[in-house]
Amino acid sequence: MSQLLLFFGQGRDPENKGSEPHGLHNGHFKAAIQSPSIAYCDALFRNIPLTTGFVPLQRQNLMNCAIEKKPGDFRLFKMRTIQLMNSKAQANNKKAGRTAMQFAKAHSLISDGQCGSRKRHQAIDLALSKPLVWDLLILQRRAAGWILNNAKSCFDRVVHWVAIVTMLRFGLTWRVLSSMFNMLSSTTHRVCTGFGDSKRSFRPPSAVPFQGCGQGNGAGPPIWISVSLVLITMMEAMGYGFECLSALESQLVTAQCFCFVDNTDVIEAGGTNHHSGEDICASVQAAATLWPGEIWATGGAINPEKSFWWLIDFEWDACNDQWRFCRKGSAAPEFDLKIPGLYGDIEPLCCLEPDDSERTLGVMLSPLENHKAQEA
Repeated sequence: MSQLLLFFGQGRDPENKGSEPHGLHNGHFKAAIQSPSIAYCDALFRNIPLTTGFVPLQRQNLMNCAIEKKPGDFRLFKMRTIQLMNSKAQANNKKAGRTAMQFAKAHSLISDGQCGSRKRHQAIDLALSKPLVWDLLILQRRAAGWILNNAKSCFDRVVHWVAIVTMLRFGLTWRVLSSMFNMLSSTTHRVCTGFGDSKRSFRPPSAVPFQGCGQGNGAGPPIWISVSLVLITMMEAMGYGFECLSALESQLVTAQCFCFVDNTDVIEAGGTNHHSGEDICASVQAAATLWPGEIWATGGAINPEKSFWWLIDFEWDACNDQWRFCRKGSAAPEFDLKIPGLYGDIEPLCCLEPDDSERTLGVMLSPLENHKAQEA
């Protein structure tokens, strides 16, 4: 009987794992595993919402807890809000997320370009993939636009109907998703502060339910993967990206986006080395407009302050008798890339020189290797 409770994941959760204080915490359920009858009843009660779409009243409470993204920076707009949920609801969410990811993996639904929130995929693997593609572009002397997009609070802004449709594609039933998103859209929120939990609470207006899957939701990463995969597929269908033949086996290698959760690199490369940077400016701008538009349609937005791009182009250096990267003011085209910002306004995107490194995925990277930036 106790295996039913382990099936829901409660037995693996640490006892000190935070949860919404109106219900029992993980320690109670870990102790319940020792009693087959209690474990069976608990698993039975957990299964009712999954099979009926029902949201128990006790689960309609969330505790918002803000933590700093950077140690010591307590400015509110620089902090991340974590939503502590009822421990039973969280266990159900984690079970739904695991089921969805197992289904997606079994049916090959997950694109290789999405590395975030996946088993045996790390940020450093994606950080290695970028220089490898840059090396191919350099070897073939192909012009490309490389756009790094940073989404604003992607988990908190996902539109529910979009998430439901994409998670249905991942094999979850309507009742499982109905229970999860009805809880998220109509729950009562309280705030955890340094002076204790707030007594006052707030709920969404009946006509305007809350959106987003919430930071700290056990099903949040699979939800974002399911949404982002549709966006990557749209980029591929529109013909954007980079493709080449592998040197050893002449297999077609393609890449449209490199995604790690809310950080996405969009690529638009010329078909051959006869296409200059000036030739691909229009297609680069179109790709740069499409991705933020897709994010906007799902409820999110791109933060231009944390986003930037490189124009990879080459010119012949007659003095040194070799090819080199184009730089601003030389052969590089005068081109300002613009994207929709946080509020839909068109804003220019910062263009970096080929050896200007920026921190992405914890590593200082640039198309023209700059080891000193990483060492510093």
